[in-house]
Amino acid sequence: MKRLRSLALLTAMLASFAFVSAVGAAPRATIGTLLSGLINVNVGDVTVTDVVVVDVNDVLNDNQVEILNNVLNNSPIASNNSNILTNLLRGANLITENQIVVGVLGGTFFVLDTLP
Repeated sequence: MKRLRSLALLTAMLASFAFVSAVGAAPRATIGTLLSGLINVNVGDVTVTDVVVVDVNDVLNDNQVEILNNVLNNSPIASNNSNILTNLLRGANLITENQIVVGVLGGTFFVLDTLP
C-alpha cells in the first residue's frame, strides 16, 4: 500500500512537471523527462563506452533541481536506479565521488554535485 502511494505521488509529480521547460542547451530536458528516463532505464543494458554526462544545473534552474532532488529522494525505483548508475559511472571514472546521477535522457546522464 505504501509503495502504491509512493508510485501515485511520483506519477502525479511527473505529470505536473512534464511540461516544465528547461533552460540551456538541451531544451527537451525537463524534470519529467529526466525522471522518466531514470525510472525506465534498463540499468543492466547500460554501457559506459558512449556515455555523455551533463551537469543538471546546465539545463534546469535551481528550483527545478531542488524539485528533481526531492522527487528522487521519495521514489524507491528512481533512487535505486540512481545508485546503480552512479556507481557504474564512478567505477568508469566518468563522474566524481561528489556527483550522483539524477536523470537519464537517451544516452545522456544528468548528474548533480552533492555536498562535500
